[in-house]
Amino acid sequence: MKSRHSIKVYQALQNSVLHSEEDLILRLNEGDVAAFDGLFMEMYPALCLLSNRIVFDDAAAKDIVSEVFLQLWKTRTFLSEVKSIKAYLYVATRNRSLNHLKKLKRNEKKVQEAYVKQLEEKSYEDILQNVFNAEAVRLLHEAILTLPPECTKVVQLNIEGFSTNEIAQQLGISPSAVSHQKARAIKLLRGKIVPGMALISLFLAD
Repeated sequence: MKSRHSIKVYQALQNSVLHSEEDLILRLNEGDVAAFDGLFMEMYPALCLLSNRIVFDDAAAKDIVSEVFLQLWKTRTFLSEVKSIKAYLYVATRNRSLNHLKKLKRNEKKVQEAYVKQLEEKSYEDILQNVFNAEAVRLLHEAILTLPPECTKVVQLNIEGFSTNEIAQQLGISPSAVSHQKARAIKLLRGKIVPGMALISLFLAD
């Protein structure tokens, strides 16, 4: 049931940005470098997160995502057939990540059994859940940037792993003020990214 709900939410997210994606695809098709750079900046962190959850190798995940974007640019004139550029990127990243595991299976005998097991355990719904999580994280980070400056600073430091006391010291405010800004951020983010609420609580935990 949970997986079906995630699928519906992910599809809703895709539908909500259909028109803006059509414009983006048109700009990419015409070779708009600024549009490509903007897409890269927006999607790179989420795609790296997705890939890393499949290959469990941060460096490899970054290489995989870079290859996905390179291929996107090379084949941009064929994007008119693509309905959702973001969905396309998630699928391409997922496929390249699984191919990476297959190559490891062939080339590195010492890790063959572990990676074969990992590859077999990656069901379609597992991958889709990872896609949903990656998209939710991307939307969360996007929403954080719309918060008031004092909220944004607190949230960003919290996501980087700093405790309430450490944030208070860095910003020169009291721990209670930090907690207040966290509570304020959660309240403001509720109206901005409903699908990511569980992630909001996770990121803002002490």
